[in-house]
Amino acid sequence: MGWARDFAASIQRDADLSERVTIRAGGRARWLVEPRTAEETGALLDRLSGEGCRWRVLGGGSNVLPPDGVLDDVVIHPARMDWFDVDGDQVSVGAGLATPKLVARCSEAGLAGVHVLAGVPGQVGGAVAMNAGTRHGEMCESVQGVHVVLADGRLVTLTRGDLRFGYRSAQVPPGAVICGVTLGLQPVEDRRELRRTVGRYIKEKNAVQPTRSWNFGCMFKNPEGQKAGVLLDRAGLKGLQRGGARISPLHANFVENVEEARSEDVLWLLQQSEVRVLEHAGVRLEREVRTW
Repeated sequence: MGWARDFAASIQRDADLSERVTIRAGGRARWLVEPRTAEETGALLDRLSGEGCRWRVLGGGSNVLPPDGVLDDVVIHPARMDWFDVDGDQVSVGAGLATPKLVARCSEAGLAGVHVLAGVPGQVGGAVAMNAGTRHGEMCESVQGVHVVLADGRLVTLTRGDLRFGYRSAQVPPGAVICGVTLGLQPVEDRRELRRTVGRYIKEKNAVQPTRSWNFGCMFKNPEGQKAGVLLDRAGLKGLQRGGARISPLHANFVENVEEARSEDVLWLLQQSEVRVLEHAGVRLEREVRTW
């Protein structure tokens, strides 16, 4: 493991993954690396590729279910890449900045656009990779450029067109690590009104979603013309529990960790949800949650 000696200052060994995902379930990573810059990330991927090591990227962990036990893959966690710089109506932001902080800082700066993500968990890199959004709008609407390190260590900037954003999706090159994003936003005259709008969006979300429990956010994407939560509710999934994991009685598209849930408990609920909705409504749900 020659790469580990060279990146020792950025490595955590035997890292608890449950502390880094919002469902608070999962085991440990043998190697977790937190690079501080895109250049360091490029050097890291170059070394990992050269030594035949596999890696995964973990951002804010709001749509990831790691396995129980020990994960041998190198986990790259961009939390230290959390810069935020404003230049007129453009914002340069690191992939590791928490999405709620992005919304708050842009609102304080009087810049609208990403305010539509109010209440969305996770980090900026993940928000780009899955085109995070709400009923008010999506991340892709503000993206101008995405700065990534490719699997061979090269640093490139991708445009909105390169990423081919779709509903909760973006075509990030395999093995690439998003390091930063350039956003184009809209200046507003009344910053207080923008902050009030953000507060209203968060209040709306708190009223209908279990935002105060450990959970992923939505388990499944909405099928075209339908709501996954409604389909899950009609299939009788609300309140279904296994071990410490439970489908929320408030919103059936959320699974909660109510008492030291294991990943296998959460995964069982995901699978049961898919089976029951298919049997009840004939609809095959597509996961937002990514299982490792």
